[in-house]
Amino acid sequence: MATESAICVATVLVLFPVFAALVRLIYVLPALQVKSATPSNSQLRGHVMILLGSGGHTGEMCRILQQLNFERLSLTWLVSTGDTTSLEKAQMLEESKGHSPKNSTYITLKRARKVGQSLKSSVLTTLASIASTFQKLVHLQSYPDVLIINGPGTCVPVAYVLFLFKYVGLCRTRIVYIESLARVNELSLSGRLVLPVCDRFIVQWEPLAMRYKRAEYYGILV
Repeated sequence: MATESAICVATVLVLFPVFAALVRLIYVLPALQVKSATPSNSQLRGHVMILLGSGGHTGEMCRILQQLNFERLSLTWLVSTGDTTSLEKAQMLEESKGHSPKNSTYITLKRARKVGQSLKSSVLTTLASIASTFQKLVHLQSYPDVLIINGPGTCVPVAYVLFLFKYVGLCRTRIVYIESLARVNELSLSGRLVLPVCDRFIVQWEPLAMRYKRAEYYGILV
């Protein structure tokens, strides 16, 4: 009898943390939430983190951000190692918006995948990127209210690290992904990977919105 009781207690002690972890995951994972019929259109406010993914990704992001009001925003810009062009564009955009540099932070992250790099060979660089991203973000003085990303691969570690922080209760960051204009019928690899953890997933072509139920479509944004 004592043995059976001990087994029951041990089973409960093992299963309860697993059950609690699953309940927490269901609660915070956007992919398992009911999609709002009327997404909020309120202005961005507070602390906003933006990833500039270099090249065309940076160009598209800057054109999207031109439409936003930077007033009263605290901005954190993420750029990949060696991407001085994106950093310069971020500073130029802020200047054109009259945004004070005192309210901005710039963080450099290791690239998850280089242009033309095969998926197989990118495993190590992706792991290095995850480690770099975790190290940089865990030491932030304050976590962002909103993360805006549009690829490329470097956005994946950023999204999942912030989701991990949200899972353990460190932040309440809303993750917004905007798919590239070049993606008409199929999501990018980055888009498919971050879709489960994104609070808002925006596409720029209607076929994608019809194919993916969590995708939001408002026309071409760039």
